[in-house]
Amino acid sequence: MKIKFKQDLVGGIVFLIVSLIIWFMMPSQIKINTTDTINSQSFPRVIIGLMMVCSIYLIVVQVIKIIKKIPVKEVEIDLKQEGKCILMIGMIAAYWLMLHFLTFMASSLIFAGAILVFFKCKNWKYYGVVFTSIIVITLVFQNLLGVKLP
Repeated sequence: MKIKFKQDLVGGIVFLIVSLIIWFMMPSQIKINTTDTINSQSFPRVIIGLMMVCSIYLIVVQVIKIIKKIPVKEVEIDLKQEGKCILMIGMIAAYWLMLHFLTFMASSLIFAGAILVFFKCKNWKYYGVVFTSIIVITLVFQNLLGVKLP
């Protein structure tokens, strides 16, 4: 199945939504400690505001082009081909969830094994190197460096 869409219009809409979400989430994420005019939220708000302005500009320009019937750049995505990317993103999300319920080492071993299987790696040496690296790195950080891993 293939999906065709107007690249700049969709990009403008997506980034406008993202910038609005970030704008409204900012007070809960970045606390203000002073009553100064310039505070810890000032620079991020300027950047996010600029992102909103650019997104709105992009949307307006694309809508004007569509109304005037000027050709706009269209992109076609093949969902069969992009399915692997979506599955990979799902695996990363599953790893993030595993980190909340399992130890760092267990989550990383499961995730690394799943990635190697996903890419159809048949050489057992790769599994050994990856698993050994995870175990050694975890032990070094926890025992020698005293870093608490999730």
